[in-house]
Amino acid sequence: MHSNSEDNWDSIREKIIGLGEQSIRKSYYPELQERLSELERFRALLDETNEAIFLSEVPSGHFTDVNNSACQQLGYSAGKMLEMNVEDIIAPDKLDEMRTIIFSLFDGKHLQNRKTIETVLQGSDGSQINVEMSISLVKFSDAFYTVMVARDITERKLFEDALKSSLKEKEVLIQEIHHRVKNNMQIISSLLNLQKQYVNDEEAVNVLKESQNRVKSMAMIHEKLYKSRNFSEINFAEYIRSLVSDIFYSYGVDSNRIKTIIVLEEVMMGLETAIPCGLIISELVTNTLKYAFPHTEPGEFKIELHSSSDRCYNLIISDNGVGIPENIDFDETDTLGLQLVNSLVNQLEGTIELTRKNGTEFKIKFKELQYEERM
Repeated sequence: MHSNSEDNWDSIREKIIGLGEQSIRKSYYPELQERLSELERFRALLDETNEAIFLSEVPSGHFTDVNNSACQQLGYSAGKMLEMNVEDIIAPDKLDEMRTIIFSLFDGKHLQNRKTIETVLQGSDGSQINVEMSISLVKFSDAFYTVMVARDITERKLFEDALKSSLKEKEVLIQEIHHRVKNNMQIISSLLNLQKQYVNDEEAVNVLKESQNRVKSMAMIHEKLYKSRNFSEINFAEYIRSLVSDIFYSYGVDSNRIKTIIVLEEVMMGLETAIPCGLIISELVTNTLKYAFPHTEPGEFKIELHSSSDRCYNLIISDNGVGIPENIDFDETDTLGLQLVNSLVNQLEGTIELTRKNGTEFKIKFKELQYEERM
């Protein structure tokens, strides 16, 4: 590694050779020459590497040697650097971290340990260089030194910063899209609500209310995505609780009359699966509230969501009400809501099973749909 100058290195070499000639038998001279040749090759190897290498005393931090790359990257001569210490080349806001690492290695005498960090070096002109630095403790004779090998990662950091900026822009854009979709659906829901005020027919009012709930179930998903830090998935259990509560409220259900049991696993679900599944829940909950408990009879409503391996789900919606009449063929029904349920289950590539015992139970099995990019 660097001494004060090439002339000094040649001078030392000559003195060693001279000393060998004066005090060592002639038979040792070739061995000394070979050692000197090895040192020169080692010196050349260190100076040719692109990494900056520093050798400093511990605990003073004074440099005892540096290679050519260290001098070139920081803009100092070798002689100047040998008058400096570690703290002279580390950016001020990184000094505490560097001190902690060096003293940690020194206090524990961790000769086998190596710490790798990202830090910032400060050049002679005040410029700053982002580096990945490996720091290790070595021992020569009775003295301890740190060997620091620094690799310039400025270009990598610039790329990472540009990538982070691009990702942030996309996140803001996606968030804004969800926000606008949610707002547009809320406008549609408000229009449907306004339209109900001008309709006297009870059946027509119910049709408008059901359409309003369908729109709300989709708007709620976009609202949760808008508020979430993950714009591709939502906490579906949390969504179900909100959706069921909202539907019960829209129908003015007395919670003391219809007991609600919710058993849900906390699962994250993608947008492609969550929207059709949300619509299925909206239809079946609405169906329960409209038909299961006529004449203000009390009852129990239950919804369950369980997950298994490979992101498979079991959704069970049941009640202990009057049940769906035997003469209604669920697969060939003329009812819009149940037709929609069948269509959505097919969209999920799932299966649906209806049990009429002690009320009504729908058991739906489906898997997480994979996002497909559409041209």
